[in-house]
Amino acid sequence: MPLLKRRKGAEERGTRPRVVLAAAVPVTGSDAREAWTARQGDTAWQRDAWYHYDACGELRSAVTWIANAVSRAELYAAEVDPATGMPTGPTDNAQAQAAVARALGGAAMRAQLQYTMAVNWQVPGEVFVLVRPGTTTRRGETAPDEWVALSGTEVDYSGARWTYKDPMTGVKRDLAPGDLLMRVWSPHPRIQYHADSAVRPALPVLREIEKASQNIAARLDSRLAGNGLLFLPEEIDFPEQESGATGAAGFMEYVSGIASRSLQNPGTAAAQVPVMAQIPAEMIDPIKHIDLATAFDAAVVALRADGIRRLAESLDMPNEVATGSTADANHWGAWQVEESTYKIYIEPLLDRIGDALTTHWYRPTLKQMGVADPDKYRLAWNTSEIVQRPNRTEDLKWLWDNELISDDAMRAEVGVGEDDIPDEEQVQLRRLARAIVAAPSLADDPQVAQRLFGFEIARTPAVPQLEGGKPPPVDAPPARDQRALPATQNDEPPALAAAAATTLPDGLVAAAELVVFDALSRAGGRLLKAPLRGQFGHVPKHELYLQIPFDTDRSERTRLTEGSFQFAAHVAEAFGLDSERFESRVREYVDNRLQWVERHERADLLRYLR
Repeated sequence: MPLLKRRKGAEERGTRPRVVLAAAVPVTGSDAREAWTARQGDTAWQRDAWYHYDACGELRSAVTWIANAVSRAELYAAEVDPATGMPTGPTDNAQAQAAVARALGGAAMRAQLQYTMAVNWQVPGEVFVLVRPGTTTRRGETAPDEWVALSGTEVDYSGARWTYKDPMTGVKRDLAPGDLLMRVWSPHPRIQYHADSAVRPALPVLREIEKASQNIAARLDSRLAGNGLLFLPEEIDFPEQESGATGAAGFMEYVSGIASRSLQNPGTAAAQVPVMAQIPAEMIDPIKHIDLATAFDAAVVALRADGIRRLAESLDMPNEVATGSTADANHWGAWQVEESTYKIYIEPLLDRIGDALTTHWYRPTLKQMGVADPDKYRLAWNTSEIVQRPNRTEDLKWLWDNELISDDAMRAEVGVGEDDIPDEEQVQLRRLARAIVAAPSLADDPQVAQRLFGFEIARTPAVPQLEGGKPPPVDAPPARDQRALPATQNDEPPALAAAAATTLPDGLVAAAELVVFDALSRAGGRLLKAPLRGQFGHVPKHELYLQIPFDTDRSERTRLTEGSFQFAAHVAEAFGLDSERFESRVREYVDNRLQWVERHERADLLRYLR
């Protein structure tokens, strides 16, 4: 979590106490009228900002990019260092965690609310957050609180009564006595009860962009119907038109009719055919056409491009985002950002939202729940899904290989927490995988396995064929005093294992299982988000996908197993198999387990491999 890591380093350097970055107040109370009246004196620019958000695609795209990133941040309960006011990491307090589960409408609504708040913060510079307490049923059950994020245009105060428009229906509703309505805004440096945003100083630039676009559109339309002036000699005799017009007037009526039909069907070939007319040869030279286009017409496109560049420099986001040049975004999607971009543009926005909600909702809620010292806790953000940290893997690996950094330092640099450290069993499995890949015959010698790994490998002996291709019955199961490779709680039926031994290279299933365990462990590690740490300590990592709910669509399954199967090609090569086909079968098997959320079974893996 880059946010937590940065703060920890700041504390070690003796950071000064946290600065309040946002203004936020509950708007109900004795001063409500005065506060609302003062705010109303500075809202005209906000309506202009919303207009350009709807009319200017460049502005909307840039704002959406930031809002998408904010929507990916995960909210969690953190404990606060009293000396600095900084989060020190997730708290184990069950009540503090339970309160966060209710914040911003819960997990189902939180991403959309964060998105809406981020858009409002960037465009008008303020957002109203409404929390309506859940009602209690006759059985004593309390429904979840209702959270709504509102623009200032959808909130009104009149006659000592607060009203707002329901964002789903547009129906105006009154604020109930128990409702909490907060105004969260970015204060203007001069008049701090007025809101401010980066769009405000960019409004003149946005008007220029709009007018340049209108000019280009008008010229495109006007050039279809007319193009300058055409001077014709009076001596030219043109055929009479249906209206009775003759001469130059008749010719102009003829040309206008053709232009009108061209506008009705601008995409047809007929619209591109020249207008034809017969005139005496001596009259051709006196005909003159004057083009009314000016040098300004040619410069409008360049002026619009310059306006977009100026807009990019005005907004609180990287220039390449505002200009739409993020086509080289990696596979995580355009919302993932470099760590430096996150710290400069996105972290301040998240901090301001978190500060406001902590002060006016979270700590009062903890106090009502009976939590001792609610000021000890605050809302914080896990941004691991937003930040794309610089790839230093090769440098770190070289340092680690040459014994210049410790295991703990290596894990800290790549952001691996203590909960992700493999246990001794997983370490042995990985050693076994590397050894078998390098020399498959090691798996045949139980003494070597015992010496290297501390346990013997239970192997199913090859079964000779009988007439008809059927294996003989298995007289006795493998000895139970030997430790078999971890797979599932239930081994496959003896008859199935014996049949598999006749069709697959000896030891292949064991090696394939190691690849499966690695992929499922990676999936489990990615599902174990920060708020869930400590809740599944008893569950092996390769079985976490059976316990933690997740979206089972293909894109999510691909993300969970990304980087897995790196040993598949080596295993296939060691056993003389086609590497692409073997890896494909193992991938299909793991994908099947994740899609249907089913436990790994050795018998099922055997069917896939055969």
